[in-house]
Amino acid sequence: MNKLYTAQEIADKLQIKKTTVYELIKRGELYSSKVGKQLRISEQQLKQYLERSGSGNNMPDQKAASSSTPNGNLQIPELPPESSLLKRDYLLHSSGLILCGQFSPALELLISQMSIHPQGIPVLQSFMNSYNSLYSLYFKKAHVACASLDLEHIRSLVPGVQLSLLCLYEYSIGLYVPSGNPLKLSGLMDFACKDIKIANREKGSTPRIYLDQFLFSEKISPASISGYHIELVSDISTAAAIATHKADSALGEEYAAHQSGLLDFIPLQTLPMYLVMETEALSQPGFSALLEIVRSEDFRTILQGQTGYNVTRTGELLSL
Repeated sequence: MNKLYTAQEIADKLQIKKTTVYELIKRGELYSSKVGKQLRISEQQLKQYLERSGSGNNMPDQKAASSSTPNGNLQIPELPPESSLLKRDYLLHSSGLILCGQFSPALELLISQMSIHPQGIPVLQSFMNSYNSLYSLYFKKAHVACASLDLEHIRSLVPGVQLSLLCLYEYSIGLYVPSGNPLKLSGLMDFACKDIKIANREKGSTPRIYLDQFLFSEKISPASISGYHIELVSDISTAAAIATHKADSALGEEYAAHQSGLLDFIPLQTLPMYLVMETEALSQPGFSALLEIVRSEDFRTILQGQTGYNVTRTGELLSL
């Protein structure tokens, strides 16, 4: 019999933290299964991971993989920004709805609502940034892609497909700075004009695309910005880098800055977060349930109350 383990049991076996086990699963390095609503790792899945890791000799360093801020609110995953795209093919053989997107309380809420909706189906989330999510949709490795890009970018990354974009929420993108903003930063131009170190995001993420577009338009060399080539894989990671004084500023969404309680946030622009789907899929049961949930007053009320996101456009459907 193929024995099943909990995340904690795997952590004990590998002598790593439980949070590190979840990071390995999110990155597609360690496969897992759902038993009811519980996550389980089979003995075969563990064996495959150990074989890929060099017979278990290349375990991630527990200390490097995760540490916390002084007040213990943030985890700082110091992981390489590799894409898990090519490791997610097995999801296509499931009967659920495959949704690509980085961690978001809005997606957590949506997935929980799908589990109790009369027409809802299981939602399997693959943790990817905007670029890789759209790439997965184009290659039919996912059913829904989360993307916070302008319409022209979305269209160019998924060519030749009739798309429908469901607005999930709008949010502010801006600068994370230490409480009190000691360096008096006010915008992205300060990255080039002042002697500061930034915590940067990985290629394909919305903050990285936003920053690179600005640098290109202003003819600023990325090499002139300290910290530019060190990539972190989430807004929580970059916010934590500022909170622990490893960097002076970072670009990201407002919600992550407020999680630490140690940062100030300088808003620069409001961006939409879209759920991008093939238009022909909207009539299918799982998609119609998703559409109904996002457009419901209950969803918008809970979402705004939990996150502070702007829900004015939540439920708006666009065609591309």
